[in-house]
Amino acid sequence: MTSQPTDAPQGEAALLARLQPHLCTSPLVEIGPGDDAAVLRPGIGRIVASTDTIVEGYDFLPKTTYPRWVGEKAAVQNLADIAAMGARPVALLSSLSAPADTSAHVFEQVTAGLAERAASDGAVIVGGDLGRADVITLTVTALGTLADDAEPVLRSGARPGDVLAIGTERLGRSAAGLALVLSRQVRVGPEGTVTGAAGYEELVRHHNAPRVDLQRGWGSGRAAHAMLDLSDGLVRDGARIAAASAVSLDLDPAALQPDVEALAELATCLETDPWQWVLHGGEEHAMLATFAPSALPQDFRPIGRVIECAAHPVTLGGEPIRGRGFDHFQSSPVG
Repeated sequence: MTSQPTDAPQGEAALLARLQPHLCTSPLVEIGPGDDAAVLRPGIGRIVASTDTIVEGYDFLPKTTYPRWVGEKAAVQNLADIAAMGARPVALLSSLSAPADTSAHVFEQVTAGLAERAASDGAVIVGGDLGRADVITLTVTALGTLADDAEPVLRSGARPGDVLAIGTERLGRSAAGLALVLSRQVRVGPEGTVTGAAGYEELVRHHNAPRVDLQRGWGSGRAAHAMLDLSDGLVRDGARIAAASAVSLDLDPAALQPDVEALAELATCLETDPWQWVLHGGEEHAMLATFAPSALPQDFRPIGRVIECAAHPVTLGGEPIRGRGFDHFQSSPVG
């Protein structure tokens, strides 16, 4: 992801011109990139907003990802926050800063990944900023809409007796991909080709740019009593629902056993416990929600239950859980 001398940016104007094809338009966009701010016409409803940043060396390693995935990852983690409120994403604003010698190709690929992932969820890039920094840093603000007659889905609505469910087929994949990245054996080529992963290339890809169906948030997820996206691990994020709702969550070991078994062989090779990936692995961005038992959607998988507030916010089969998920100020960077 470093510079190529023949591909160096020729000033901001030239770079913006190169990125312009990726800055799509939409009927919701009255004024797009080019002025001091974008102007949107959301029609009826309310605006839902979220922002997040990814930083080279902390959120991705240049030799184990490639620029398009960096854009996709930034899009997913922001779009997931909008979806977790039950809202539909409509627009992204991005601020991309990089060292002065960064290739224009890097800027273009990051923007392309951002735009393509946004488009797959019905959103467009409507503006942003380019800047200079010591390392590649990408900040994205996502905007979504929520109809006037629809209530936002909060973390605070879980009720004892609810089913705890996840909107993905398998958990722990991003954490397993991170473990492969940190093994220092994996390399990613210029076009996203993965070497050194011994048949686990998809896990590396999933860590760098999670593939998750966010439509479950603004679709069937609207029936949820409480919901958030899985950013920092099942236990840590589950505890956030528990705290906000004044309840506890009990995870079902049998429901999570297939997730563990799917990663067991790799975990043995890397001398770790696959339960740690499933329980504490972050950056999945799938919807974690609670539903009334009679209202569990088909595209959510039950993995536990909501119980009365107990000594521990989250348990596994009634037993306390060791370990913790990701904390930006206590966990180590990926580099």
